[in-house]
Amino acid sequence: MSAPADRPLVAEIKRNSLDDGPGIRAVVFFKGCPLHCVWCHNPECIEPGPELLWQAARCIGCRACAASCPEQAIGEQGPAGLDRDKCNLCGRCVDECPSGALSAIGRYYTPEALVEELVRDKRFYDNSGGGVTLSGGEPTLFAEYSGAVARMLKQRGVRICLETCGDFEPERFASQILPHLDLVLVDVKLLDAQLHKRFTGRDNGRILRNIEGLLAQSAVEVLVRVPLIPEVTATPDNLAAIAAWLRERGVGRIALLPYNPLWISKAQGLGRPPGYERKAWMSPAERDAVKNIFSGFILERDI
Repeated sequence: MSAPADRPLVAEIKRNSLDDGPGIRAVVFFKGCPLHCVWCHNPECIEPGPELLWQAARCIGCRACAASCPEQAIGEQGPAGLDRDKCNLCGRCVDECPSGALSAIGRYYTPEALVEELVRDKRFYDNSGGGVTLSGGEPTLFAEYSGAVARMLKQRGVRICLETCGDFEPERFASQILPHLDLVLVDVKLLDAQLHKRFTGRDNGRILRNIEGLLAQSAVEVLVRVPLIPEVTATPDNLAAIAAWLRERGVGRIALLPYNPLWISKAQGLGRPPGYERKAWMSPAERDAVKNIFSGFILERDI
């Protein structure tokens, strides 16, 4: 099931975030992304439609979910054997689950309702220099909706940050979203087009052009980030190429995003076998090697 462009679903509103822009922030994670990165740290945000998430660590094996399912999509194995082709996402299993192991991912808010939800924490934003971050997934897929939310928040005195993969329609972005932003966080993952397509599902031509366009404008602050995925993006050749590309464009300050393996259990709980299964965090030696490649850049934070 897909979400229309004017009715995007929200996977989560994360309050009190310190990782997605300056200060204390609320982060809105939209569902739907043009990329399908094999390491995606928010796999519940790739598909635009609603999904059922099972968290095995929380499951107590009571099988109340199976008894409540009108489609008999949950059999003798419990949620581990969920037949997602039979599941119609009615939500009865979620309602009956006593441990919260099952959850329905994807809720629609009108722009006005989402804004009211987000301004509840305005005093925290004001006191910390924070605000609201639109993330995902990819919020630029829903340019009119995201732009309306950002505009109304700015009218209420809230600073707006956008996290993007960079794969957006530049005209719609420039007209609908950019005028309402204070900060853009954009990722450079892989510089080689074929490797980018292999690991994300799309080439990087439009992404790199869009990043160049963002760097060329002066109205909004832009921070380029580099996700560090061992043996994929965090290779000496790729990182050296990214560093050279950024230097050529006058970029001196970046953010490095170390790999986090906690996404794997979420992908499994969505019924999607991970395409990349590094289960260990980056070692100190791996981090030091990355920092050496980006010597001379100002790092937004130490890794």
